[in-house]
Amino acid sequence: MMRSVEGQMLQTVRQMSQLEEVLGSKGRSGQQYEAWEAVYGPVGDDGYPKPLWDKRTGRIDRNVALYMRDHGYDLRYYIETHWKEIGPKLVGKLHFQCGDMDHFYLNSSLYMLEDFLGKTDNPPYGGSFEWGRPMKGHGWVSMPMPDLLRVMADHARKNAPAEDDSDAWQYK
Repeated sequence: MMRSVEGQMLQTVRQMSQLEEVLGSKGRSGQQYEAWEAVYGPVGDDGYPKPLWDKRTGRIDRNVALYMRDHGYDLRYYIETHWKEIGPKLVGKLHFQCGDMDHFYLNSSLYMLEDFLGKTDNPPYGGSFEWGRPMKGHGWVSMPMPDLLRVMADHARKNAPAEDDSDAWQYK
């Protein structure tokens, strides 16, 4: 579930599942896994989010996994299966930065997204991927935060609808 940038395991899925069980029953721990089940998963017969896996045995409920995938949890899957309709709206708008040793292994899924987007041609995605190497963890960005905020503000201002008063967005 979590590692250091050196690759040392810090917490397992089992440990996190046990913590969630202690903090609240029926998906009410307020932690990551149960929050994702509540947002992207189906509702169980008891009215609570249906768990993706049994926290005691680790057995995955395939139907819940497929439901979550098909209802927005897997962004790469959504983009890939809907590229013809959403691709034209996303050209030049997808820019990613990630450390190569993300603490939560998010770089693995981002490599898959980069692979898919690199093959798009109708239309080509026109975005970018920047990788923090070597051994950069969760939250890595390629520049100091004030610079990143300026880049983002400039992009928003440049792409704002003509009727918007983007000068009002600036604090002076």
